[in-house]
Amino acid sequence: MYTPLPLKYRPQTLAELVGQPMICLALSNAITKQQIASAYLFTGSRGTGKTSTARIFAKSLNCIQAQSPTVIPCGHCSSCREISNSVSLDVNEIDAASHNGVEDARELIQHSSFAPTTGRYRIFILDEAHMLTTASQNTLLKLIEEPPFRCIFILCTTEPHKLLPTISSRCQIFNFQSLGEETITTHLRKIAKGEKMKMSEEVLSAIAFSVNGGLRDSISLLDQLSLMGTVKAEDVYSLTGIVSKAVRTSLLHQLSQDATLALEQVDRLLAQGLSSQRLIEAVITAILENLETGEIPPHVATQASTQLHTYASTITRSQSPQLWLKVALLELSALLSSECSKATRSS
Repeated sequence: MYTPLPLKYRPQTLAELVGQPMICLALSNAITKQQIASAYLFTGSRGTGKTSTARIFAKSLNCIQAQSPTVIPCGHCSSCREISNSVSLDVNEIDAASHNGVEDARELIQHSSFAPTTGRYRIFILDEAHMLTTASQNTLLKLIEEPPFRCIFILCTTEPHKLLPTISSRCQIFNFQSLGEETITTHLRKIAKGEKMKMSEEVLSAIAFSVNGGLRDSISLLDQLSLMGTVKAEDVYSLTGIVSKAVRTSLLHQLSQDATLALEQVDRLLAQGLSSQRLIEAVITAILENLETGEIPPHVATQASTQLHTYASTITRSQSPQLWLKVALLELSALLSSECSKATRSS
């Protein structure tokens, strides 16, 4: 039976976590020194390893093959297998998005009073914890503040600001970082080699650029592309709706030279199915890329990026995103043209 690549290559130990060295070190030391907190808060964008880390930590604490909590769970004992398959009686994974009410919180409180059946700890992993209502968070507050003996809570969220400060302050907080393109590309290269895929460096780099720091998303995209035979970087951009670097650079150049030609290029890109949001994000990226090479003065890049970010928010909410996109780009064109004129006069 086929196993999707994100599941096949899900990390099984803390050492296998990609791009989170400080979190790996801190949790490993907590296990080794047996300094286990009663509540943890894992935050970060999606696909950065929060839930996978929670499962690994649970296996490390409850692996019955080891005499005590271990940094390297065996992965084969009944406890490890049950946690991996989400059927453990001692490790409960709760989707807070669909179990976010006061009654759900009360049920959790009731279950937390039970002693572990086979493991050392009773562990509750609350995924999407920010979806808990304020009332349910208040109900859980006392439990997290004074948990039952050998009971651990791990809250995973992409939006920590939606949790009550009184809850966050009672947790050890671990911030999962979005991964850099080089880190993702390196990991994808290993997977492609292991799966005997013929993926060029350009394709792997395009995947890494397209996923905005999410490792899981990059592996899912690699899995999808593996079904397409010979793949080019352009195929990745087409599939994800991302604007390639060549197109980004060309569009920015047109905006600084001729607004009419630039808008004609925008119309062609929109006709190809690219969204207004993707296009304005592409222009912002192009500005930052040109800033690194010194082609746009820092003060102009700062002003332009600020304007475009404001318009990006408007485009997201607007019923006429293409109109606001063109307004934003016309303003940018005027700014860049003015700067080019100044540079010409001064030279």
